[in-house]
Amino acid sequence: MSVTPDIILKQSLRKLEFPLCAKEALVRIGELVCARVTNIKHMDFCLALMSEFLFYEIDRRGNKRTTPLTPTSELQLIMVLFNYFTSLEDESTRNTVFLSLFTGTTANQRIGVLGKLVSIAAGVQCASILISATAWMQQLGNNSEISCKLADVIVFDYFVLIPSGNSKLSALPEIAPQFVANFLTASAENYFIEKDENMVFPPYKFLETVTDYISNNNSLCIAAQQNPPILPSGAIAMESNTPIAGLLKWCVLAPLYNQTSLLYGELHLALLESILQIPVTNPPKAISAQSLCNIIQSIMSYVSNLKKKNKNLNEIIDHKPLQKSLNRLAQAVQVAFSVKCVYGKVDELVSQLLILPYNKLMKIVINAHKQMK
Repeated sequence: MSVTPDIILKQSLRKLEFPLCAKEALVRIGELVCARVTNIKHMDFCLALMSEFLFYEIDRRGNKRTTPLTPTSELQLIMVLFNYFTSLEDESTRNTVFLSLFTGTTANQRIGVLGKLVSIAAGVQCASILISATAWMQQLGNNSEISCKLADVIVFDYFVLIPSGNSKLSALPEIAPQFVANFLTASAENYFIEKDENMVFPPYKFLETVTDYISNNNSLCIAAQQNPPILPSGAIAMESNTPIAGLLKWCVLAPLYNQTSLLYGELHLALLESILQIPVTNPPKAISAQSLCNIIQSIMSYVSNLKKKNKNLNEIIDHKPLQKSLNRLAQAVQVAFSVKCVYGKVDELVSQLLILPYNKLMKIVINAHKQMK
């Protein structure tokens, strides 16, 4: 009985110590996934190489391992991956291998390695890996749960674990604007949400950095839409969601939750200026009507809590934090309507705006929109 090349390769890799076996397996994986002619057998073999020799998920018999990579082995693997990706000059090849290693079905179990790899790349300003991470976030959804997990790792590393670490990320908008746009989209989903009955707010240093990013670069929010990464041959490109609506939510809800930092006002102004710079596209693609409706739902949840405190209608309307919140939302909606960058069910958005407590500016915005139709 003849021995196939695949079996011979596995046997040779098993003779090597980790991480050398990972390094050699990664080279072979890259060759296979980027080959002009691929088949299911090749892809299954690649998946087996990844699981056994890189991520230590299965043993030589294909059984699931009960013990994960040790911290030392994980660090060694990250360095192997870092060196491999930075050695690839062709973006398409790099993105193809990156997406193969961290597919939608494996991303959750490999998020520890992925998070550390991208976090290191951000800290040392490695554009090549960040571009591949951009492609990965867009293909899996840059506001998906897994992308939000990745964003959370970076925020923890540079704004929580080491609060002064934010300085390492100051130049990222110039080095990898597409990645920063997707990173902000994902990060926006992680804050001003309830967790264990408490509202989660962005760390101050992170809020400061986000404000600086957008204040200094009006086109940053749409960078991933304007210059998408190169995808593997045959892949269907997924449209990037901008971070505008998610970050507007921070600014609009801040007054309701006693977040009095002036940075929210500065960020709000920067976002309005960014919206004004959005080029007209047909159809629009910058701000989702549904995302703006989600902000309205959050406001109405707050109003519902006021009613539970026996506040009457006049007291609710006169509630200063609520009026400040509604003013910010009205300003954002008016600017977005004026540059025609809202897509989706716009009529439903207007209907949702009508159920909000009375606000003079919002009434003007709604009436102006009706007249323009």
